[in-house]
Amino acid sequence: MRKYFIIIMLLVSACGLMVSCDQKTTGSVVSSSEGTKDDKDAPYVEGNKNIMRRENEEMQMFIQRYGWQMQRTPSGLYIEILDPGKGDLYKEGDPVNLEYRTFLLTGEMIYCSDSLGPQHFVVNRSEGIDALHEAVQMLRPDAKARLVIPSYLAYGVAGDGDRIQGLQPIMMEIHLTENQKPSQEKFLANPYNY
Repeated sequence: MRKYFIIIMLLVSACGLMVSCDQKTTGSVVSSSEGTKDDKDAPYVEGNKNIMRRENEEMQMFIQRYGWQMQRTPSGLYIEILDPGKGDLYKEGDPVNLEYRTFLLTGEMIYCSDSLGPQHFVVNRSEGIDALHEAVQMLRPDAKARLVIPSYLAYGVAGDGDRIQGLQPIMMEIHLTENQKPSQEKFLANPYNY
């Protein structure tokens, strides 16, 4: 009986040692397989850089095809001011009345203020694509400009849900109409008026 008791005790001890060794091994494996957040995000960051690089190359080829003289802003927006307009530059909080034509880089026109009406917005305080808010602040009333816009400053990954697919750069011709510049009060009452 005592012999069986010793054997059982040895087996229990051996099992305990095996479990304890297994936990130490598992613990070290887990800790070594855990990477930093930067390590885990690296493939996504690299993927986004590749998308931005591809879009930029596509936009540069588009601009070269037409021989436009455009400037690239730090955000990645390409702008060519066709008519500087007159007066003070638009700034945050200013209401804007904008006539526009929007094109895909294939040359297909997809939106136009002639059929849809002008856009009305308040600089940096209304919804809308980031590129327009940025571009307007480089312009004066009655200015005209041409924009080539990367997807991340336009409609992003999702697109506009209608004619512009996700991750698609676009081109816009804009005219900031001075004589129809809307009043500040109209926009304060309804800041999402377009």
